[in-house]
Amino acid sequence: MLLAAHWTGDVDPVAFTIGGKDIAWYGIIITLAMLTGLIVAVLRGKKHNLVIDDFVEIFLLAIPLAIIGARLGYVMVRPEYFPSPFTWDDFVEVIAVWDGGLTIMTGVPFGILGGAIWCKIRKVNLLDLADIIIPVVLLSQGLGRWGNFMNQEIFGAAITNPAWQWFPAAVYITRLGGFYQALFFYEMVMDIAFFAAMMIIQRHLKLRGSGLLMYAFSYGLIRFIMEFFRDDGEIYAVFNYTQLICALVFVASAAVLITLIVLKVKKGEKIWYGKGGIPDDAQVKLNPYHRPAKKEGNAE
Repeated sequence: MLLAAHWTGDVDPVAFTIGGKDIAWYGIIITLAMLTGLIVAVLRGKKHNLVIDDFVEIFLLAIPLAIIGARLGYVMVRPEYFPSPFTWDDFVEVIAVWDGGLTIMTGVPFGILGGAIWCKIRKVNLLDLADIIIPVVLLSQGLGRWGNFMNQEIFGAAITNPAWQWFPAAVYITRLGGFYQALFFYEMVMDIAFFAAMMIIQRHLKLRGSGLLMYAFSYGLIRFIMEFFRDDGEIYAVFNYTQLICALVFVASAAVLITLIVLKVKKGEKIWYGKGGIPDDAQVKLNPYHRPAKKEGNAE
């Protein structure tokens, strides 16, 4: 009875109700996490001559596609979402992102697709844009994990030793009546730590594609590690296909990144700037609205 009173188990996934419809904390937190990422991306984009209008356009293209991809990735591997006969109510359950259930691994590629569409329209190099935005995704993912906390998701093995039954080592899962490893918090810390590391590296490393590759390495490694601990009924307790994919992703991304660095160094290109970081005049400028005008030549 005392355990049930622990504050981590006394959470209500519903923030408030409007017109008889429950609004979940999960949706609110995910939205705030995305807005935070947008703000950070705008601040990062200033060095590259991007303005807020650019990011609003990208946001309006990439975020809806990312949500669709993340939801598809979640429901497509869960047959219970597709009963026979399939009714309208079942369809609503499939698209009910507000109730939780998103898979980041399928959401990010769809988000990149949105960015690619914007780059095609504005004639901007996708890798240059990805180097600015993709690392910020890791920050948003970390903050968004608090939505999993409100839904009592993403936890590990049971913790039976009273000495470790405290947050953030553990969370109380009400439906299971006990303390479990607070994996959502562990992942949040790793996401933000890797994001900070990427910000430091990118301040000095000028290499097209480095942001995308470092993100792939970071999140692939994080998920690979986390899969060993998840025991919430969603993930197998043994080595699984998700871990295999994650292992391939972080190994391949590291190999490509190292290869690119070696090739650039062998060519004598400067890719690392020491104290002070990359100077402004060496930054890649992307803004399609403010490109320098072409010099007019004599008519032939």
